[in-house]
Amino acid sequence: MQRTIDETRSRVRTWDETIRGDSIMYSQLARFVAKQDDILDLIRAAPPGQLEMNMLLAAVQYLLLADPLQTLAGWYPSLGGTSSDDGLEDAFAAFVAEHKEHIHQLITTRRVQTNEVARCVFLLPAYNIVQQWTGRTIALAEIGTSAGLNQNLDRYGYKYHSESSSVLLRGDASVQLSTDCGPAVPASADRIPDVAWRTGFDLHPIDVTDDDQARWLRALVWPDQVERHTRLEAAIRVAQEHPPVVSPGDAFEVVPELVEVAPKECALVVQHSFVLNQFSTADRERFYGLLDEQAAIRPIYRVGAEWTTRIRKTVLTITQHGKNRDTIELGDVHHHGAWIRITDPA
Repeated sequence: MQRTIDETRSRVRTWDETIRGDSIMYSQLARFVAKQDDILDLIRAAPPGQLEMNMLLAAVQYLLLADPLQTLAGWYPSLGGTSSDDGLEDAFAAFVAEHKEHIHQLITTRRVQTNEVARCVFLLPAYNIVQQWTGRTIALAEIGTSAGLNQNLDRYGYKYHSESSSVLLRGDASVQLSTDCGPAVPASADRIPDVAWRTGFDLHPIDVTDDDQARWLRALVWPDQVERHTRLEAAIRVAQEHPPVVSPGDAFEVVPELVEVAPKECALVVQHSFVLNQFSTADRERFYGLLDEQAAIRPIYRVGAEWTTRIRKTVLTITQHGKNRDTIELGDVHHHGAWIRITDPA
């Protein structure tokens, strides 16, 4: 059932509270949209599991990337503009009204598939922990892979810095990722994991060699975070040189196949980040149960980073599936990798 305008308004306000510290521009637009019933009526058509503001803002930036001479582009740093508050709301409202039909088409047919490579800063320690436990190289299978850019995590450079120390890995890589570790850099962030095999599945995978699909991927990155746009462009270039394996597929159908085809000498890691929010509660439990069943054939380690408690917190976990499913919480992480607060398991 489609949400009411008031339900959508509440979700927009919650979204604003969540992202306010990350994007002044998008926070301003969220507060504005929450007061505009005509725009709320438009975005409540977003499919279940899709955050309405993410869909709206991505649709708008997608259209601007295609036509950067539009007046609204003057407020978008990603297009060479400025994020000045003056006039932004009026220009945004006028643009949405003019392109209402196209925006509706985008928010009802596309999905939020942000491929934020900076999330690799918290995936890397988790993979290292699995490798340390098993003594095996990693066979990586990513569910909800988007364009598969995170599959190239062993080709990126990393700087982990804390109050007392820092660790630099692959300082010569073309993609450089940095994160604040708080009191201390976890010991599991001291090396690049050995990924021997990799694949990814998505209901609607993105092909970065297709201009239109790559534009949607860029549109999902917030315009006042120019560094993220630069990082994405660099990661796309790496993907063009080292194409990730990206296939259309449903998680419930591909897991048994993964158990069969992933190299037996490797530790099988099934990874997902910001995907399970698009599952119903019943489907999440079904997914976990399927992994438990398949773990009777071979060990499966699930690395997950997902929103919890009304999308206000992201928890990084490793789950060993099987008859006695065991989940270890490594700690909290920023959804775009700006900081991590994780502790290595004893």
